[in-house]
Amino acid sequence: MERITITIEDDLLGEFDEYMERKGYSNRSEGIRDALRHMLSHESEADDDLEKCVGCVSYVYNHKERLLSSKLVETQHHHHEIPAATLHLHVDADNCMEATILSGTAKQVKEMANDIITETGVRYGKLHLIPIK
Repeated sequence: MERITITIEDDLLGEFDEYMERKGYSNRSEGIRDALRHMLSHESEADDDLEKCVGCVSYVYNHKERLLSSKLVETQHHHHEIPAATLHLHVDADNCMEATILSGTAKQVKEMANDIITETGVRYGKLHLIPIK
């Protein structure tokens, strides 16, 4: 293991220290190592669209949006080559949250996630990819 020295603005370091305390890190080194791993894993996500991966696309939508639920199901049928499983949560009287697990190439998973996230009525969506090496 190698020891390094870095310079960080006071405000940023304060935010980082608060984050580490909330998450239960025992020291800054552990927090910085995890932050670097996270940053580098996201960089590698975009490197190879043919790489096998699993992904979780989570999104919030208004279930009263005309035909949206049907369109979201249709999106899964349209991408029948990608195994998918969805967890559904009723957030309040108007909003639902879904987390859909996908498996395929990075390109396939990104395309399906984008099709879901860009549907009219989906208020927020985010894809988390995990490469399978």
